[in-house]
Amino acid sequence: MTREPIYSALFATFQAALLAPAGPFQTVSRRWQDPAQISPADRPALFQVQKEELASTSVNGLPLNWKLSLDLVLYSAGASDSSTAPSTELNLLLDAVEAAVRSATPGLAQSLGGRVTDCRIEGKIEIVENVQGAVALAVVPVEILAAE
Repeated sequence: MTREPIYSALFATFQAALLAPAGPFQTVSRRWQDPAQISPADRPALFQVQKEELASTSVNGLPLNWKLSLDLVLYSAGASDSSTAPSTELNLLLDAVEAAVRSATPGLAQSLGGRVTDCRIEGKIEIVENVQGAVALAVVPVEILAAE
């Protein structure tokens, strides 16, 4: 397993599907930024952040199986209308991210161009509304399964 091509392939998937003008995000990056550092013109924003890796094997001498975990950190643009809930925009962004992670072929695992066994959203999505006013934040866990 070679890590960087895997992370790069996932990032390229997000850039192609989610970065404006084709997608809803003004910023897509692998370098996380605090919401206070992101100008309103650069939101909505998505950051791919590596988290942890787990190696396992059932028998000594066999190739390792890898589980790579990362977070997608999303910031909404923030509605200027005080009657609009911050989660309204965030829900649309989450739907776009989910669609980008799915395989292009329904029923088949997302293999990132044959680099991995599977790539999927896996786990609890953390949501925080009203970050710096009307901006909403979500942390989406992504799991990548790969083998040597």
